[in-house]
Amino acid sequence: MLESSVEKLAESKLTILYLLNKMDMPMSKGQICQFALEANYIEYFSLQGYISEMVERNLLREIRESEKLIYINTIEGEKMLSLFIHRIPKDIKEKVSQYVEKMRSKVKKELETKAVYSHTGENNYTVDCGIYENKRTLIEIKINVVSKEQAVLACKNWKNKTDSVYLDIVTSLLRKS
Repeated sequence: MLESSVEKLAESKLTILYLLNKMDMPMSKGQICQFALEANYIEYFSLQGYISEMVERNLLREIRESEKLIYINTIEGEKMLSLFIHRIPKDIKEKVSQYVEKMRSKVKKELETKAVYSHTGENNYTVDCGIYENKRTLIEIKINVVSKEQAVLACKNWKNKTDSVYLDIVTSLLRKS
């Protein structure tokens, strides 16, 4: 019994390394959890512990980006994966590949789109929005709104309508008068 739980623990950690390797870009804890929950593979609280432990053991690197933490494999994590990849069952590898295929563009878009707000005074909120590509700024804007509800809505709409808002702004700015 103990051996099978140790094997399951190792398999779970290897799966996290494999997911990040296949995604080939940083992922938030929420995105990693989404895979685990969709695949019904790793229980939420166990996953939280695994990620923390893997950061402590230098298998994952935790990076603060804007208001959230993202994770990538370290060199040590990649070495560990290459040594023990055979321990990940084929069906789990297939689930990871399917998830990556389905979610890669969404994960990339979330990483390259920023929308955060801050309370800057009574009835005043500043919304910071941005789009980035390959660590290059495409657009950054700040707007002031008068309520938290407007700030939340602006952030939500920026995230959900990034492409069309960006296109509208660029088209308006580049249109000859």
